[in-house]
Amino acid sequence: MHSLLTCSSIISSSPPFLLLQSHTPKLTHFPQLNHITPHNSQHLKLTHFLKPHANPKPPLFYFNLHLQLYINAGFMQEARDLFDSMPERTLISWTILMSGYAKHGPSTEALALFKEMLSTGDNHKTRLRPDSYVYAVVLRSCGEMRELGFGKGVHGQVLKKGEAFLDGFLENSLVNMYSSCGQLEDAVLIFDGIEKPGLVAWSSMLSAYVKNGFEKEGLSVFLDMVPKGIKLDAFVFSMVIKACSNLEELNLGIQVHGLMVKKGFGKGSCLFLDNSLMDFYAKCKDLKGLRKVFDQLHEKDLVSWNTLIMGYVHNFYYFEALRNFRVLMHDICYCDDFTITSILKAISSLHDMGYGRQVHGYIVRTGLASNSYVMCSLLDMYIECIEHESWEQWEKVPLKVYAGLERGEANECIIIASMLKWCSLLSNLDAGKVFHSLANKLAVDSDPYVISALIDMYSKCGVPEAALRVFKRVENPGTVTWSALISGLSWNGWFVEALTCFNKMQLNGIEANEFTLTSVILACVALGDLRKGRELHCKILKTCYESNVSIVNMLINLYSELSDHQQALKLCSLVPDAEISWNLLIQASLKANDYEMIHKFLGRIQSCFGYLEPISVCDIFRSCSSPVLLNMGMQAQAYMTKRGLLSHPTSGNGLIQMYSGCGKIAEADLVFESMPEKSSPCWTSIISAKVEHGHPSEALALFNKMRRRNKLVDSSTLKSILKACSQMGRVDEARSLLMSMEVVYGVKPSEEHYSCVIEAFTRAGMLEELENFINEVVVDKNDTKIWNTLLSSARVIGNMDIAKFALEKLLEIDPNDCFANLMLGKVLVMFGKWKDASKMKTLGPNSSCIEVQNKIFEFVSDQKPSEEVLHKLGEIEREMEELGYVEDRNHLLHDAEEGEYDGAGLGHTEMKAIAFGLLSLPHRTPVRVIKSVRMCGTCHHACKFMSTFVDRELVVKDNCTFHHFRDGKCSCRDSW
Repeated sequence: MHSLLTCSSIISSSPPFLLLQSHTPKLTHFPQLNHITPHNSQHLKLTHFLKPHANPKPPLFYFNLHLQLYINAGFMQEARDLFDSMPERTLISWTILMSGYAKHGPSTEALALFKEMLSTGDNHKTRLRPDSYVYAVVLRSCGEMRELGFGKGVHGQVLKKGEAFLDGFLENSLVNMYSSCGQLEDAVLIFDGIEKPGLVAWSSMLSAYVKNGFEKEGLSVFLDMVPKGIKLDAFVFSMVIKACSNLEELNLGIQVHGLMVKKGFGKGSCLFLDNSLMDFYAKCKDLKGLRKVFDQLHEKDLVSWNTLIMGYVHNFYYFEALRNFRVLMHDICYCDDFTITSILKAISSLHDMGYGRQVHGYIVRTGLASNSYVMCSLLDMYIECIEHESWEQWEKVPLKVYAGLERGEANECIIIASMLKWCSLLSNLDAGKVFHSLANKLAVDSDPYVISALIDMYSKCGVPEAALRVFKRVENPGTVTWSALISGLSWNGWFVEALTCFNKMQLNGIEANEFTLTSVILACVALGDLRKGRELHCKILKTCYESNVSIVNMLINLYSELSDHQQALKLCSLVPDAEISWNLLIQASLKANDYEMIHKFLGRIQSCFGYLEPISVCDIFRSCSSPVLLNMGMQAQAYMTKRGLLSHPTSGNGLIQMYSGCGKIAEADLVFESMPEKSSPCWTSIISAKVEHGHPSEALALFNKMRRRNKLVDSSTLKSILKACSQMGRVDEARSLLMSMEVVYGVKPSEEHYSCVIEAFTRAGMLEELENFINEVVVDKNDTKIWNTLLSSARVIGNMDIAKFALEKLLEIDPNDCFANLMLGKVLVMFGKWKDASKMKTLGPNSSCIEVQNKIFEFVSDQKPSEEVLHKLGEIEREMEELGYVEDRNHLLHDAEEGEYDGAGLGHTEMKAIAFGLLSLPHRTPVRVIKSVRMCGTCHHACKFMSTFVDRELVVKDNCTFHHFRDGKCSCRDSW
């Protein structure tokens, strides 16, 4: 018996039961009939001469033979008709038909036939007596139907016949029956009673454990089989591989794979087993192993392709799934409902409506539209695409798909739930009410998934009260229903109520799932309740969700948003890097101005190929917006280009900001011009960059182009344009734009806009108009930005009266204003009152930074630089004196940040950093420095002079603006 177990036999869900030789009609006279199966049943036309009407009195052998042929071909109705027309039926006839029902179904017919057989015969002598094979067939049917009571009755009949009747074949059938019915203790009891269990007995026990979710026990059975010298077959290996798949035991599965190859089952020798191996590698996330097994197949059937595609979908490699689907359609030219549902899931995740429409066309052409499960998947695809993209012209498609569905009782709940989701996505309350009524009419309104869909629909449509009414009508709400309600309350901003419901849910003893917990964590974030969040985290640690990816990511969001960054980073170790929500971490780090952490995250993202949204790509570029981080930004750009993440306008906008912040205005301009689609934020970023780098005329030209293209002008855009007008002295144009911006652009002027116009008036020397503007136009005269701007502008033009007036206003608003006190000291210096100025508070040491060979070097004002830097500064000073440089000690913008004059003014931090850059950077490479405070006038004057002989561009970014020193000029035009 053991030698008869083959690959084809293990396709069934249970170990095979083959016909005994005494029950099988001889086909030696018709060898071509041995190959008849449901897949080549056209061979039945060769058997017309066997039909009973061809012979007035055909022998019983021919009836049994023809009966067997029908069963081999899967024609159970024809087999039954022939059986009913037989003039005489022997035990073989009954057994053949019963085994056919056990194999092809329905199993109930096999049991009914068994009862009928027992009741035939006029007396005890003529009544048929089933043998061990008949009982084995019946026990198999009991296992398939989980008819434990009937199976126990058959077991009782077997026991009445004595121990001699109970052979190994029947014992194996009993083990399989009890295990299929979930009675593992009885199965083990039968197995332990077998004196010398063979391969079939071991296989049945192994299968019993694995099918009932006891994979570890099943693996123990396998490990017991190997030392005993039991010959392992494909069925055994398939069960072991399934156990490894369920446990995600990759290392053990690889060892089993090696043993399979050693036993002769490797490299395409058994297609069914190779398909199981592919499924194992997919579930263990080893896609290289999955692909290797697939590529080694000599013959690939549709199951192989389906396993490959589903493996990629299961591991989120959606593009790879679509690519292999195209290859499948090219090579085989057809697919089944399993393929379609898998590929629709990939399309849903990619939100690719165009591809989904093509698959929809294939479904219609091939008749798969009659498959309700396929159509439900298609319905979900359209809904998912509409949810994530703007597809207004397709919003009605789900309704059309719904109208074309052939609905059955099994799918009504799924369909109604899907349509309610569609209603929630569109916030279509009227349609939602229609489907609510339909759910009541179809009596599916008590289904948990329909109830949760109703609660979600009313919540998304902004009617949480209706969601609560639906919930209250549920007698014993379960986890799904509670989760839908808590999520809906959070969606509508009812965060306190959501937490209250969560507490009630716990008091009722209902276990929370991951969706419940994520909604509650979201409520804690929205309420800013870190204490409640920590309490919830403690509860999660006691459950099986402590390493759940979604929950860990939400906890990361909780701690990041509520400023506990260290705890957020600790949580990152609980999940693989590939599944961390990097977008949340990046946004949180950006809020905390922790740019160094973002750069560390980028390294880990590169290692694990982590998912990034366009907004996160933009944030990464923004974190590199500093002259000392240019190389980091360029490396980030190279990585994003390699991954194809720069096609989105949001990513391009971040790249423009990065180059602008690094002082590379030409590169920012190039990025903008190369963008195929320029969004409004991109226009705003390039205009702001032009203004910041001293190109106001180009900014105004871009603004005119932006308006002609009907792009949205926002507050930031108008602020940049007002600054451009100020730089160019276009006071009337700035004032006109300010007065009309609310009417024309729908933007209400803010203090920042007023400040730009004040700066324009001050720089133009229009002091009387400035006073009228402040008195008549400025709304909030107590805003410090207004007076800070006026003070800075007054210092630029050297008007001491305006500077003093602005300082008095600042100190009047806030006497403790540190900036105002500092500026007061500078004004006192301007008046020559050094003694009074020395009494003023200072802001402490300042610093300048420069990047050389991917390392950042900082120079602090109260620290002495290296001897090499001091020597270089001396060289520069001597060369400047030889070329005729004379320091302007009366420069109104002089800022003695070191507390004393130091020769040519080369002792300030930015000059030390420039000297270090000249020493360390290659010839003609621009020197880029960032300074923590405003650049003093003496250093500014010195840098302009230096740019005439150092043969390279000097770029300094202070807390006011960018300074590009080239050929004795600065981009700020000496106004900063």
